[in-house]
Amino acid sequence: MEDVKKAKEIKKEREGLGEYEETKTECPECGSTQLVHDYERAELVCDECGLVIEEDFIDMGPEWRAFDHDQRMKRSRVGAPMTYSVDYDEPIVIENEKSGEVEIVKIGEFVDKHMIASEIDGEVEFVPIEGYNAVAFDEDYKVSFKPIQYVARHKLHEDLYELVLEGKRKVRVTGAHSVFTVHDNEVVPTTVAQLREGDFVVAPNYIPTAGSGKSAIDLLDEFSKLSDEDLYGRLYVRNIGDEVFAQLDAIQLNGGTPKRVPKDWKRRNSLPLRIASMLDGIPSDARIGIRSSPNELPIKLEITGELCKLLGYYASEGSVKGTYHNVNFSFSKDERGYIEEVQRLLRNIFGLNPSVYQKESAVQIEVPSKLLAILFADVFKLGMNAHEKRVPKFIYSLSNDMKLAFLQGYVNGDGSVYLKNENGSRPVVQVSTVSVNKDLSNDILMLYLQLGIHANYNEQEIPRHILPSGQELDQSHSTGTRITNPDSAAELGFIERVDKRRRKGALEDLIPAPQEYKHVWKHRERKRINRDLAISIAEDFNDEKLLKLATAPLVFLRITSKKNVKASSEYAYDLSVPNYENFVGGLGGIFLHNTIHDKGLSTMIDWRNRDSYGKSLSSRSRAQLYRLRKWQRRIRVSNATERNLAFALSELDRLASTLGLSRDVREAAAVVYRKAVDQNLIRGRSIEGVAAAALYAACRQCSVPRTLDEISEFSRVGRKEIGRTYRFVSRELGLKLIPTSPIDYVPRFASGLNLKGDVQSKAVEILRQAGEKELTSGRGPTGVAAAAIYIASILCGERRTQREVADVAGVTEVTIRNRYKELAEELDIDIIL
Repeated sequence: MEDVKKAKEIKKEREGLGEYEETKTECPECGSTQLVHDYERAELVCDECGLVIEEDFIDMGPEWRAFDHDQRMKRSRVGAPMTYSVDYDEPIVIENEKSGEVEIVKIGEFVDKHMIASEIDGEVEFVPIEGYNAVAFDEDYKVSFKPIQYVARHKLHEDLYELVLEGKRKVRVTGAHSVFTVHDNEVVPTTVAQLREGDFVVAPNYIPTAGSGKSAIDLLDEFSKLSDEDLYGRLYVRNIGDEVFAQLDAIQLNGGTPKRVPKDWKRRNSLPLRIASMLDGIPSDARIGIRSSPNELPIKLEITGELCKLLGYYASEGSVKGTYHNVNFSFSKDERGYIEEVQRLLRNIFGLNPSVYQKESAVQIEVPSKLLAILFADVFKLGMNAHEKRVPKFIYSLSNDMKLAFLQGYVNGDGSVYLKNENGSRPVVQVSTVSVNKDLSNDILMLYLQLGIHANYNEQEIPRHILPSGQELDQSHSTGTRITNPDSAAELGFIERVDKRRRKGALEDLIPAPQEYKHVWKHRERKRINRDLAISIAEDFNDEKLLKLATAPLVFLRITSKKNVKASSEYAYDLSVPNYENFVGGLGGIFLHNTIHDKGLSTMIDWRNRDSYGKSLSSRSRAQLYRLRKWQRRIRVSNATERNLAFALSELDRLASTLGLSRDVREAAAVVYRKAVDQNLIRGRSIEGVAAAALYAACRQCSVPRTLDEISEFSRVGRKEIGRTYRFVSRELGLKLIPTSPIDYVPRFASGLNLKGDVQSKAVEILRQAGEKELTSGRGPTGVAAAAIYIASILCGERRTQREVADVAGVTEVTIRNRYKELAEELDIDIIL
């Protein structure tokens, strides 16, 4: 009776707050009680006869349940606070699709480099990007790389907070920015301003490996990317074979290649790297060297465990002088085993015999090879000294064995392993690394996370002191990592595996304790429980949310401090990862909430019934807030047409920004798309296809030439579908579109070729003459325009090759050849090649 009385009191209280709505319990048609809430259609449906009992009902669940962008739009949810608010210096983890490598970069650097063609919406600058992925979790809490759609920034006008979590992971964001916490056994976003010390924040328990990993590095290609012209000119490819010289004799390459091959090249059986990189068929046994130096490297360097371990040693104890003459490794006198191992690795991998010098307090290994110095410092981008060093990008895409080899070399050099066995309990373990470079320490943390290892971050000020050798060291700032879990240390191979005994669980083995089940642990105060216990509870009580949380590859860390800090830039930054609404950022990796398709202009009324100071609201205010939440859901996107337009106009913005189109073209495309929606032309066709077709039609209307190939390159649908949809839409809407003139393409092509105004004028003159003689009829405008520019560049003394013009115009060299011959013959133009 007491339980019934208590339930009635709770119901009465919720009715007073406006938080309780009576729902139907049986079908009026067939009397069935099997009723299904279809949240995607906002309907209450009878499972027996299919009758729709209620329409447009409001889902009373919390707003944060909609992780998926499509779900968000269908359910008319609003999402979390959309403020661009991450500090410039915060590292993020991204995947570069082009290189297939994982990169750890500052969010400010990453966003700023894409801001060349940005748009401004209010104070927010944003730009769509492609080819990059961020680490995100989905509604099932699975962690993987997902596409980034937008990057954005805005002027910073509010306080910046630094959140420090257990294990010293930390991030700097504004108070309005959202991170993720746990509420009612579910992961939810909440603003930093609402968080307090002791609250839980969600972080990844592992970082996925991108791509399949390289088996070898193409050093010919990598050395060709070097920007140092003086150094580049001294690099040669040796042992190239007669076939390559025969190929070189038969053609004349661009870029200053002589008409005749110098005898010295043939005599030495070598070519300058800048020439060799232009040729095909370089033998696999060719070697790269520097003029006047006997040291050589293969053109393809195999990636092995030995190479990874050597790179780990270099990241910890290696350096390169500013003149690139030597690669040095420094060890203490008692590290004889490591010294011998580095010598062996250098011999096995590169065939080099390093010199070893005994100094007063250390032993130095010196490799007098400029080529190796360039390889380590500039090709692998390991850096030249302790303050510049980073983990090479390709390491993150290798197998776990390769990563372990790198970490073992790094820990051997700049780390230590402490083990103390205690009777009857788990051993005390510390696997530590030390570095003056915070970025390198963060790289090591991320590398550990890829192996599923949770490591702590350390930071401390080292006072001025004198070494036993008498050397005086100034005050410095030290960073590092530390692993204290014996199982993790054993998994990495630093200690032998130990038996499991009773112990307090590691942080990665625990989740926030579900207080509704505290009777299971006999009402003891617990903030956390072991995952195994949580799974057992979830299975006993059939709690799917708890089971999902307990098996998630996430780690739940409590806030140890929260304080105001100064920003490192005038801007705050954000990424947009549509459909997932989160990405990994901050030192050590923390899940941060991001913006949605409408570029962050949406807001939400938070699910917590608290004011901006964290104080509980009165009953009257809570009832008013509930009504505001309900109407905000209803009016944000009220019907299917608005949902369609919201997505389509966002897609139009993305395409137009990527293609560099002006605002008037975008507005014209939006008008075409709206007309198509009004006349019901969208049904049965993809939104992306119709949006791309509308943009192509707008380009034709505004005399801003863009080909179907260009639009399809950046669209998510193919050229054929865009063309078919364009013809259908233009016919149904009665669009009067005149054929594109080749003259319209001249300014863009000439700009891409860096040609002066007189060349453009000459090309336009040639095209006008061609038009008068009807030489442009029935021919592709891009091909004719490219041929006219090719002729004009020769006549005006700014010669461009057919290959260069073809690349800019998006046509073949054969097309240019055919068209320029026709123009030259019919217009009596003398061309001296």
